[in-house]
Amino acid sequence: MIAVVIFYPSFHVHPLKSNKTSNTPVIPYKTYAGNGITFKYPADWKPISDLHSPSRWGSNPDPILAFYDPSGNHTEANISTYFYIKQLNVNSLDEQLSRYRHDIREIGQTEVSERNITVNGMKAVELIKTWHADGIQYQALTVHIEAVPGSRYYRIGCVTPLSKYNETLPKFKLVINSFKLVNRP
Repeated sequence: MIAVVIFYPSFHVHPLKSNKTSNTPVIPYKTYAGNGITFKYPADWKPISDLHSPSRWGSNPDPILAFYDPSGNHTEANISTYFYIKQLNVNSLDEQLSRYRHDIREIGQTEVSERNITVNGMKAVELIKTWHADGIQYQALTVHIEAVPGSRYYRIGCVTPLSKYNETLPKFKLVINSFKLVNRP
């Protein structure tokens, strides 16, 4: 028997405090800090070890990290809900979005919506897309972030079956809304 141990730069577990005046769900979370970024993610989600899976997250580069929801007895071999973060080698947010739109058209996916947002002061675009695979309709919330104009760009891709999208969205928003650069120039 061979055991594989994966070490990640820094993780901390915290319960997310509840806002008594809203119906915001309480999501226990861990904090990731490494690769020049930090963000919160659901405490029960597991890291994906095989980051070279073009059918899962598209063309190069591979993500710098990815996590999946193991609920429902899911293992890394049969993931249906996950998120990934890629650092992209582009010169502008427009170039990043143009390449992404081209990729989703090429593989028969459909853009559902798009809107400009900010993520912790960084300019970003939220794009939602949908597609069918193996008889299941999936929906992805992707956020394209201009972390440092002209030099650092990221994509956070959040994927789940459409039937689970609304219940999973707060967990995806936890990741997106807490995403920050470490030592931002």
